[in-house]
Amino acid sequence: MTDFTAFGSMERSGWGDAARAAGYVELFSSASDQAIDSLLDAVGAKPDIKVLDLCCGQGNVSEALLRRGCDVVGIDFSPAMLVFARGRASNAAFIEADAQDLPFDDAEFDGVVSNFGVCHVPDQPRALAQVRRVLRPAGKFAMTVWCGPDASPCFAAVYRTIKAYGHPDVSIPAGPDFHQFATRDQAVKLLTDAGFSNVDVSIVDCAWDLGAPEDLFEIYAKGTVRVATMLAQQPAQNFAAIRSALASAVRQQFANGNRWRVPVPAALVSATA
Repeated sequence: MTDFTAFGSMERSGWGDAARAAGYVELFSSASDQAIDSLLDAVGAKPDIKVLDLCCGQGNVSEALLRRGCDVVGIDFSPAMLVFARGRASNAAFIEADAQDLPFDDAEFDGVVSNFGVCHVPDQPRALAQVRRVLRPAGKFAMTVWCGPDASPCFAAVYRTIKAYGHPDVSIPAGPDFHQFATRDQAVKLLTDAGFSNVDVSIVDCAWDLGAPEDLFEIYAKGTVRVATMLAQQPAQNFAAIRSALASAVRQQFANGNRWRVPVPAALVSATA
């Protein structure tokens, strides 16, 4: 396996920063929230089942699980995110822990969900094996991931702009393919290798409703880690050029009346233990 240690350190450091966590909650999460109902439906979330919210972030999924009457445990590696989670879903139990080494007994949960969380884990096969271990027989797992630029107008615009205007010497640590679970064959292989069956992949339509074309740059600069790290390392003139060009792309591609609607579709992956 490729060594993604540096990537893991970048993710942990980035999401551990209180300002970065707040940026995600305030700017980015309005899109990721739109996948929650589909995610919960995929595991049959209902009263009195025990569900693990893996890489729970600010607790938006845990809050939704509580509304459905579930017994909820959330884990995340970011203390900054867990501050938000505990304030948002006080009746869930939250633990600072690593998705690659879950602190639970075998077959402890009826369901496991992860809303855009697995893509931040360095050793994703190991995390999937841990999910399989803590699920009861026939338990359900569901996760979401952002579709890649081939299917996502938003990511296509962001990646194209950074490639065109970013400095060629700027890079970030190599990590797993951010969009790999959005490719059906890859998702089926990864989950089957981890011991799952009945793997399915479907698309959930999500979008940002922006008040200004410049807002998309702010979402990525303040509410992400991978892209934000790439942007922060740019020389000033490249940083400004990316910001200007991305705003122009939003203005040209995503106008919706006097606002801008930026589609950012997600893949919903579900499987049975």
